[in-house]
Amino acid sequence: NMLKKTLNKLQRSNKDLEQFAYVASHDLQEPLRMVTSYVQLIEKKLTNKLDDSTKDYISFAIEGSRRMKTLINDLLKYSKVSTPDHEFEIVDINKVLEEVLMALKIVINEKKVKITIEDMPKVKGNKIQLTQLFQNIISNAIKFCANKPKVEIKSKEERNKWLFSIS
Repeated sequence: NMLKKTLNKLQRSNKDLEQFAYVASHDLQEPLRMVTSYVQLIEKKLTNKLDDSTKDYISFAIEGSRRMKTLINDLLKYSKVSTPDHEFEIVDINKVLEEVLMALKIVINEKKVKITIEDMPKVKGNKIQLTQLFQNIISNAIKFCANKPKVEIKSKEERNKWLFSIS
């Protein structure tokens, strides 16, 4: 009986999480769409009057909005714990790192970070979680170094498993 009550609580909690993520992602998309639209309108209206750095700022804002939209959609996918969204798939780590470096572009430029990446494998995993993992580790590597840090990302296969190192 206690087990059944706990199971019911867990199922209700999962349902609440799904509902929250749906509402949050839905509610966040509209203001994000508005911000993106207005930034694009400013770009269009002033296209010939902007200097290069202002064009870059607008480009960063639009790219940031695109990234946030992806994160909002990922939140929705990730929260659906009762569906098989969490099944592993083949993930190209090169593409994951490309996304991560794009998300960290501003801090990489500000701190003049030199990043070297060996060719990465394709692995079986959850793309959302792998992206978050690499982004957190690389972000911390940059954050806790002085200016002009060097970040090296490597991988090697050991006993049918991949070992990644970030130094």
